[in-house]
Amino acid sequence: MSFQEKSLQWFPTKLRTNLQHLLVFGIFFVLFAITFVLPNTSIPVGTNLFGAALGLLTLLFAIEIYIHREDSQKTVDLFLVLGLVLLLWDVATRLSLIDTILFPTPEAVFAVYSQDYSNIITGIFSSLSILGTGYLFAVILAVPIGLVIGWRKRVYNVAYPIAKVASPVPPIVYMPYAIALLPSFFLSSTFLIFIGAFWPILVGVIYGVFSIDHRILNSAKTLGLDEITIMKKVLLPGSMQSIFSGALIGLIISFITLTAAEIVGASSGLGWYIQYQSQFANYDGVLAGMIVLAIVVIFITIIFDRVQNYILRWQNTN
Repeated sequence: MSFQEKSLQWFPTKLRTNLQHLLVFGIFFVLFAITFVLPNTSIPVGTNLFGAALGLLTLLFAIEIYIHREDSQKTVDLFLVLGLVLLLWDVATRLSLIDTILFPTPEAVFAVYSQDYSNIITGIFSSLSILGTGYLFAVILAVPIGLVIGWRKRVYNVAYPIAKVASPVPPIVYMPYAIALLPSFFLSSTFLIFIGAFWPILVGVIYGVFSIDHRILNSAKTLGLDEITIMKKVLLPGSMQSIFSGALIGLIISFITLTAAEIVGASSGLGWYIQYQSQFANYDGVLAGMIVLAIVVIFITIIFDRVQNYILRWQNTN
């Protein structure tokens, strides 16, 4: 293909990409402009915070398309959807197309952060401490147990029927006994998170061990490696991809379980905050809590993906 033909193909693609970038910048600029020119609330701090959030999102978009300038389509699509949702929300509340009691204006929702920031920050730390403790215990126990079950057929024959019965049971079912038997809400919630994360990780480890090529295992035995070394040097690295698949499912179930547990019986946490606001029909507080919860989930899944990509970086070199 000649240089001229390559240029003719490159130019429309580049032009389309730039137009998409301008469209996303335009949506956020329009939102920013109408937020300050036509304030949708009598609370100035809400307007300022919503405007600051729009500015932060615009800056984040600019940084992302600069970092991923060779392939920015995913970033463009993500921010385009986000911008359209925010624009639709703002316009719908301005024109009273939806019930503004159930769906308050963006400025009213962001005003909650200036009034309730201490409860929200406390709730974030409370939720993360429970989630982190329960999930960490699940990983620490499920990985070695899964390696033994996958490696030893006799153990597998005993453990498989038990796992088949216990793993589909929703962890929230254990809540009455967790609350009755454990001395605090922290311990009972941690136990539920542990149960929710343990089974998916365990199944992922077992499946990962089963998927390892038997020729590799036979070679390790032929070399005279002991069982501990085989587990550390062969089974664990070989099943790592399945472990992360199970760990991601366990993390998602942990989030759901944590929120449900906090809504039912907690006195702090993001789930409790959303439930508390809903009891008084403060839907601006409900939406504010939901936005924070979504940001926390996104932040943790980004960290999870980074850790996974780093540990499985050898896959990209094959």
